[in-house]
Amino acid sequence: MSLDLRPAIAELNECREREHMDVNLMTLVAFFEDEAVGKWMRDRLAALAAKDPARVIVMDGTQPEGVQKVGAEWVELGLRGSDPETLRSAVASLSLPQAPIVLVWAGLRAGEDPRFSALSPLAQTIVYNSSALGTDESGLRQLVAFERAHPEMVVSDVAYLRLAPWQESVALFFDGKNVIRELFDLRRVEITSGSAAEAYYLLGWLASRLEWKPCARHRFCNRFGTEIEFALAHEGPARRIRRIALHSSQSHFVAELQPGAPGTIVLTVSGAAEIPERSHPLIDAGTAALIERAILAGSKDRIFHDTLAAASEILAQAEQ
Repeated sequence: MSLDLRPAIAELNECREREHMDVNLMTLVAFFEDEAVGKWMRDRLAALAAKDPARVIVMDGTQPEGVQKVGAEWVELGLRGSDPETLRSAVASLSLPQAPIVLVWAGLRAGEDPRFSALSPLAQTIVYNSSALGTDESGLRQLVAFERAHPEMVVSDVAYLRLAPWQESVALFFDGKNVIRELFDLRRVEITSGSAAEAYYLLGWLASRLEWKPCARHRFCNRFGTEIEFALAHEGPARRIRRIALHSSQSHFVAELQPGAPGTIVLTVSGAAEIPERSHPLIDAGTAALIERAILAGSKDRIFHDTLAAASEILAQAEQ
């Protein structure tokens, strides 16, 4: 079925003239198939567009095809059951030629979805959230499949971007000369999180930075052949890390949310490398800010893609 977008285009043009809108930094295209996801996505897109002028195209997979709502630089289309070419044609018709397209995808699938495959070539940047629709690793597996099939695409994952405070915590553990050697003597890693994607990303980040490779189920081997165990526990709010513990042969490094104060990460070190307890704030940047960070990056993040590759290897090992 071909959508008649002429009324929507005419109303958008009238709004531009009435509001004297001359500059748009981007065309934000968002796709979702879940009403709850759609609610928070609209809020975050509005916050982002208020800060960085954009035309927003909301592709609502919960509404029947033909439903259209238009406002100032904002158009919503009901696209439930629409075929890939209909989605692609709609974006091509409604986007502004001078404003690069950013695709924010929150569909149920990615790697296996022909609609995603149809839209992604139009985008300069793809923003994905592998933990938006569930707490298991299925969203991450979908991204891995897409990345393998389209290595040329620029993709960011909000699930990875929200890990910055925890990556900083790990770096703080080993910022002294007297403990740096412990980093290369790690024997076990434990991560507690409310969703699998964040845990696999944090584990993959460690593995890629320290040149660990999966060598058995729940085991890495470093370049010297030493084995490092890992354990992942599912606990706490979705999309959030709760605790990471690193154990060397002689020392223990634990970063965890402070009880009663979820905005603070407490760092404790015990054993041979005992260090006074420290803490630092867990700054929740919010999804809108993370999407903005992904957009502003504008090119492939080497560390992210190394991390994704490592997470992919861990997931593959778990299937054996």
